[in-house]
Amino acid sequence: MFSFSELKRFFIFNFIGALVISAVVAVITVLIGQFNEVTMRVFLTLLMVVVHSVISLVFIWDDSRHNTFNKLAFFVNTVFLLIVLSFIASLFGIWKIVSIETVGHIYQTFFIIGFAALHVDILSKALNVQNYMNIIIYINYIFIIAVIVMIQPILYITDSEMVLGDMYFRILAAVSIIDGTLSILTIIFYKLFMHQHPEIQNMFQKDAPSENGQPTKKGLSIWIWILIIYLFFQMGLPLILNLYYNFI
Repeated sequence: MFSFSELKRFFIFNFIGALVISAVVAVITVLIGQFNEVTMRVFLTLLMVVVHSVISLVFIWDDSRHNTFNKLAFFVNTVFLLIVLSFIASLFGIWKIVSIETVGHIYQTFFIIGFAALHVDILSKALNVQNYMNIIIYINYIFIIAVIVMIQPILYITDSEMVLGDMYFRILAAVSIIDGTLSILTIIFYKLFMHQHPEIQNMFQKDAPSENGQPTKKGLSIWIWILIIYLFFQMGLPLILNLYYNFI
């Protein structure tokens, strides 16, 4: 688990250092009177340091209000790993080690992995509640991995529809629907269980201060709402596309 104070200090120093170096490079550029391709890439590199530091700081500061690090530890650790990999990928693109198109695909992969980490972390909160729910969740994990793996060739293969064939996309749609259905069932079963056992802390809900200053449970966490919206989209889009291609 990351240390909040150490992470905050690290990214603040990165932010300050990047700003100072940017100022030095800018002064040298003005004095020399030349702004070449290398100088531009140096500025872009420093800009990426600033951007990734700010994103990290925003994420860390949000934890001080919502305790995200403790509630969604797996998701947070995955996000910070992706931030590091994102910075490396941006450098590869800036210095033309890989093409900009490939970097774009890599960022799409990062987004999918990040959302899958959130998906897995939220589902894990319902583990060990009921045996049948454990079975549903573990099967759901398999389908989450299947969706991630099956999406990757679509991102990186040119004319993937021609290469992979129509059946591949139909299987992906079916797997996505099963994935979303299992997740929605998990949330429903968990909410029913919590309704029957109100004395147990509900990890799917957010804390809200009451009038006497004591925390109370009020509504679903924003992360849960994001996941629910995504799941309905994941379940509904394949059906809509199938109807469109077959009847329109």
